Amino acid sequence: MDAVKFKYIPKISTALTFLFLLVVVMLLFLGRTVDFLKFDFITQQYPDFYFNISNLAISYFIYASIGYLWLMLGINFKFINFLGIFLILANLIYELWIPVLNTPDLIDAYFGFAGTLVAFIFLLLTSKYGLNINTQA
Repeated sequence: MDAVKFKYIPKISTALTFLFLLVVVMLLFLGRTVDFLKFDFITQQYPDFYFNISNLAISYFIYASIGYLWLMLGINFKFINFLGIFLILANLIYELWIPVLNTPDLIDAYFGFAGTLVAFIFLLLTSKYGLNINTQA
């Protein structure tokens, strides 16, 4: 069975940035249940921040991970854009009209949009500056 061949490989700075952002988003997400991971400067400005952070984290994790893989595979960026638009629409639809295991909340949709936006910025910068052609492929 043939292994997947990446068309591009990330620069070291890109790989470290990807890991750094994953850790930051994970720490924010864990702040929901782990008190010492809650940042006072955030809760002073927005006390309900940790009630909504899961939408940001889920959207970020899905978009950044899939988009990063797709970039390395050489998939056209327009498909990465479509995935981002799909995630934003899915957040809006789920938060406004689907009350299954969910209380409809527009703020949650905004957080999902923010997670998607942060991932989009990372992916856009990665596509322009963060990849090298894989000469081993």
